[in-house]
Formats: sequence, C-alpha cells, structure tokens
Amino acid sequence: MAALREQILSGSYPSGAVLPSQGAICDELGVSRSVVREAMRTLQSQGLIEVTQGRRPCVLPAGPAPVIESLGTLVERSVISLQQLLEVRRPLEVEIAARAARQRSDEHVEQLRLSLDAMRDAGDLPAQVDADVHFHKILADASGNPLFGIMLDVLSKLLHESRRHTIRQSGIETALRFHERIFRAVQEWDVESARNAMREHMEQTALDLDRRNA
Repeated sequence: MAALREQILSGSYPSGAVLPSQGAICDELGVSRSVVREAMRTLQSQGLIEVTQGRRPCVLPAGPAPVIESLGTLVERSVISLQQLLEVRRPLEVEIAARAARQRSDEHVEQLRLSLDAMRDAGDLPAQVDADVHFHKILADASGNPLFGIMLDVLSKLLHESRRHTIRQSGIETALRFHERIFRAVQEWDVESARNAMREHMEQTALDLDRRNA
C-alpha cells in the first residue's frame, strides 16, 4: 500500500480529503480488502488518516505529533545516559540560543520573561523542572526552525530527568542565573552572548551530572 501512502504525502489526497471506499481502492490498486484494511491501520498509526466508525477515512493535516510519539517511545525504551543526552544537547541548545537571539519576536521575549517568573515562583522541584524545560522550549520556538522544537519534544522525558538531577544538585538559583543571562542576550539581539551563555549553562549541567555520579 505504498502507493496510497505516496498519494497522501504528495497531496493527491490533500488534508481533509475523504478516501475512496475500500472496494474502490481494491479495484484501483488490484489488492484484497484485507490488504486495504491493514494499510488503513498503518496509515492511521502514522498519523496520516483518521478512521471513524461508519465513515470513510479522511486525510489528517500534516503534524509532528505521531513522529514525536514514536521517536519518544524509542528513546524511552533505549538505554541512554544523561551524559549521552548532554552530548546531544550541547551543540543543539547552543545553536538554538544563537538563532533565538537572531529570530525572536517580542512575543517570544514576553514568554521567556513569564517563564523566568514561573521558575522564581515555583514552590517545589516538579514545578521548577517544568518551568526550566519550558524556557528551553520557548527558545526553540523562537529560533524559527520547527525541527529544534520537535527534537526537544522527542527528548522531553530525558530532559525532565536531567533537570531534576541538576536542580537538586545546584539549586534553582543556579539555573535561574544562566537563564537570565540567556534571556538578556536574546532580548538584546546579541547572538554571540546568547551562544556563550548557553554554552556555559551546558558546562554547569555537565558539572552537576559529574557530581551526581561521583
């Protein structure tokens, strides 16, 4: 059923389009109904179509959610250390901060400001971790490259685990200090300062993780 998938991806069946009946697809592609039913299940699992009882399947709008869920599950089931996560985060987060300083909007600046307030007001570790991770997600959105946000979403559970350890190790005040430096650089369109502040933030994270394992 690669042909039907290709028709959806190419736009032959655009978002919102209702697919032909199973019988029509069988006739068009020369396959059995069991093959078509299996194909529908596969296309549904890939987030390409919506299957509703009593109605013909329709094509869903393009979106990253199925990919994020699938890759996120793969990451969760893999044996990945927080040090290995950091190896990926270093170049990723530094580039995100630099691009955010270059591309951000006033709305992004306000969202970052509110995220810092949430970190200051957080009364327990889970709230502190959520606010911390949210700050980095806003930076990814501000970068203008949606792939950055998708990658952080895929790594979300590992990021939460990492921040729980590092905030326990050095306290929310340390995280706030680095976030405030990054915020000021992004607010002032200072690309190099944003890059340097995030690089130092990642270096502090490495120290916290090393102390955790000592």
